[in-house]
Amino acid sequence: MHSNFVAHVRGQVAAYGDTRSYTYLREVGRELVEEVATYRELDREARALAEWLARRDEADRPVLLLYPPGLEFLRAFLGCLYAGVIAVPAPAPHDARSTRRVLGMLNDAGARLILTTAEFRELLAAWLRDSDESGVAVAATDEPLGDPDAWVVPALTADSTAFLQYTSGSTSEPKGVVVSHGNLVHNEAAIGAASSMDDETTVAGWLPHFHDMGLIGMLLQPLFAGGRLVFMSPTTFLKRPVRLLEAVDRYRAHITVAPNFAYELIARRVTDAQLAGLDLSTLRAVLNGAEPVRARTLDAVIERLGPAGFAPDAFLPVYGMAEVTLMATAARVGHPPVYLDVDTAELERHRIVPADNGTRLVSCGTAAPGLDIRIVDPATLRTLPDGEVGEIWIGGPSVAQGYWNRPEDTRERFAAYTEGAGPYLRTGDLGARHEGELFITGRLKDLIIMNGRNLYPHDIEEAVRDAHPAVADAPGVVLSIDAGDQERLLVVQGVRTAALGELPSVELSARIRAMVSRGFDLPAPNVVLVEHRAVHRTTSGKVQRNSMRSAFLDNTVDGVLHEEIEPSVQRLRARALATV
Repeated sequence: MHSNFVAHVRGQVAAYGDTRSYTYLREVGRELVEEVATYRELDREARALAEWLARRDEADRPVLLLYPPGLEFLRAFLGCLYAGVIAVPAPAPHDARSTRRVLGMLNDAGARLILTTAEFRELLAAWLRDSDESGVAVAATDEPLGDPDAWVVPALTADSTAFLQYTSGSTSEPKGVVVSHGNLVHNEAAIGAASSMDDETTVAGWLPHFHDMGLIGMLLQPLFAGGRLVFMSPTTFLKRPVRLLEAVDRYRAHITVAPNFAYELIARRVTDAQLAGLDLSTLRAVLNGAEPVRARTLDAVIERLGPAGFAPDAFLPVYGMAEVTLMATAARVGHPPVYLDVDTAELERHRIVPADNGTRLVSCGTAAPGLDIRIVDPATLRTLPDGEVGEIWIGGPSVAQGYWNRPEDTRERFAAYTEGAGPYLRTGDLGARHEGELFITGRLKDLIIMNGRNLYPHDIEEAVRDAHPAVADAPGVVLSIDAGDQERLLVVQGVRTAALGELPSVELSARIRAMVSRGFDLPAPNVVLVEHRAVHRTTSGKVQRNSMRSAFLDNTVDGVLHEEIEPSVQRLRARALATV
């Protein structure tokens, strides 16, 4: 195996240059039109951009990549790698929140050059002027730039920084994870092994290219393995989820990858009529990760797509994060997902005890090759035995180099030791092992402690979605609010108002309060119902609980339809506003 990603890609170009390709399905009206690039074409365009970058003074710093979905981003990303330039994939700003995020990434990375398309160049230049960032240059890479034949291979090693992957910001402000060439090569090899990817494999997908799962698990993995990719924009998929299934059928795809919410959309929105005539039997590895994997989602998809040939053993739950490049664990290909019903009361005591009719957990498999995973008590820093819930720590070649220009955060997260062993990455995730399988139970920072009980917000959030079809596939968050005398529970739930029918919002709120109170033996929660788009989410679709807590206390939650807040929490919000 090559020590750096560029050497590996060049080897794949030599082996498969004109026989392997990437196909982007661009939405034109109601049709999807193919845009195709072979390995050889991608390589030539990457060399041209790399030669041009080598002559740009701004390229001695990280370079921000702001692109719409499509092949042009991949060409630019490879061009940066070929030049030995640190790429920073980022979402194109489209509203106030995304603008603040991208501006933060620009400043944090210290970038002085943005690469984009000719269509967006002037818009981005104007945005930079309005943001007092006129010293940042903008260049379009879909115009002729450098000479591919004049490209000189840079001196790259396994330790060379390949790119900065900014975290989703689901629990804190985004940080730039420093991913080396060695990290990338090791993790791509691990993903390939876990999914049985080879040079005859076709991947179908839709994920954002600036998200770690989209970049590493979808865009780069086929090139690493010598396979093919067929992909579309996130918007194309979200508008009509069946389009992904149509692509699987048409191109005989073997692998797809997405977060759990995408499979929920498929289960809920794909109709019998849309499925008629589709053949999904080629799918052998359907990766599900990036957020909690739900047993009922897997079951619903298997039932919905079964008539089209979707195999029960196609699902492959995985676990990972940007700080470990992408994938840390995976279930076994060709085996049905492993479920474990555990005693709910024992889970609240941080123990995994099998029990009938308890909380159902989904296994995320075992550690990827070369990775060492431990379950550690976050207070004592001692390794815990199987069956005990603790913080997940990870060591090995896929663990990234740290956070860009954040030495203290890097030491805190990437230099942990337990009983003399290390260094390990402290993931901030909670989980436990049972019979060799890893089960994720929640986030350490999100854990809710009420009356001495440890509650996982995603369990309550999932239960709330059973209250009515209007909230069944809408995002929501469950938070704890310190009201002074004790913790109070707050539910901020998105609502698809078109699905409410004749049900008043006040009645939906009452249902949610009763469901949480009875289902979890808790006092009835405070409830805020909002339009479904008002719930803060990361670019990968994860809900942002901390951001929603701040918005609630600041009284800046958008799209409020109804709220039922007890006096002590109202007073707390009033005090918070008075200090602003």
